[in-house]
Amino acid sequence: MRLIVTSAVLSALVFPLPGAAQEQRGAIEGTVRDTQGALIPGATVAALHLGQGPVSTVADASGTFRFPALAPGYYDVTASFPGFTTFKFERVEVLLGQIKRLSFVLEIAGVAEQVQVSASSPLIDARQSARAFSVRQDAIDLLPKGRDFTSLVSQAPGANQEPKLGGISIDGSSAAENRFVVNGIETTNLLTGVSGHAVLPEFVDELQVKSSGYTAEYGGSTGGVINVVTKSGTNVWRGAVLVNLEADALDGSRRRTLRLVPDDSSRAEYVTYPEDTYTRIEPGVAIGGPIKRDRAWLFAAYQPALTHTKRTVTFRTMIPPPPRRRIKPIISSTSTRRHSRSTPFAHV
Repeated sequence: MRLIVTSAVLSALVFPLPGAAQEQRGAIEGTVRDTQGALIPGATVAALHLGQGPVSTVADASGTFRFPALAPGYYDVTASFPGFTTFKFERVEVLLGQIKRLSFVLEIAGVAEQVQVSASSPLIDARQSARAFSVRQDAIDLLPKGRDFTSLVSQAPGANQEPKLGGISIDGSSAAENRFVVNGIETTNLLTGVSGHAVLPEFVDELQVKSSGYTAEYGGSTGGVINVVTKSGTNVWRGAVLVNLEADALDGSRRRTLRLVPDDSSRAEYVTYPEDTYTRIEPGVAIGGPIKRDRAWLFAAYQPALTHTKRTVTFRTMIPPPPRRRIKPIISSTSTRRHSRSTPFAHV
């Protein structure tokens, strides 16, 4: 029984189902016509991913085609039909949740075979009204960033790091109103509403920030939706060695801090605390390649954090304040006084 469960888990990790993920794919659709505007049913349309191989489909009776679940990336899309020239759109960019629409116009072929290449590709999604901003891995490598993907969110229009609002603010919303999705899995912290799972930017393939107009599946968000997809393998085995170093020697100079005088709370003073000695080394390795060419791929990465911190603490004994003098209470006198004597008193 344990072997069956383990096999099922490994299968789910290695061969993820596109339908089980939450908007972790894009789509390409369109029509195939001739120069007279007539539809061409049965035309073959192929989408070649620049790294993971081709997928193909056939136009239906109405001359339309659709690739409903494509991995994010760049595609060369080609349409062909016997007796007509082949038409190609180059480097069509597919982003998370977007639907790119292509219109192929095939001409009657001559004696020699020709391939027409379109110089323009669709840049926007005309089917949806969601306002989204995406950053792909080629841009992530060039952008300044921290040690988590959330440091890249501020690159999106309307997104800022606002400490008074609890973190990432998108179009003025508080940090608790956002929603975080990593590889189709909800990772939002249920208590604070911020990101509950850290992912290194070096392992991110695409980061998308939806600020408005997103579909009902993100109905739990009243701020923004941060959607992340990690890298995947290609048809070529590739690897990388990563290292990140942080140390006190790389920091700026020590800063003065304003504090109350320990033995006199009515005065303030500037002090310069000694700088902590620390190092943080993150060695890492990543490798990706095909399990079965054009069908299944593998990507694995590991980058631990090795930290060492040394802090010198100086204990100070505060001078106690001088003891207060005890003041005797003042007893008010009246016109009637009592006298107490030890000698007996007799009245005749």
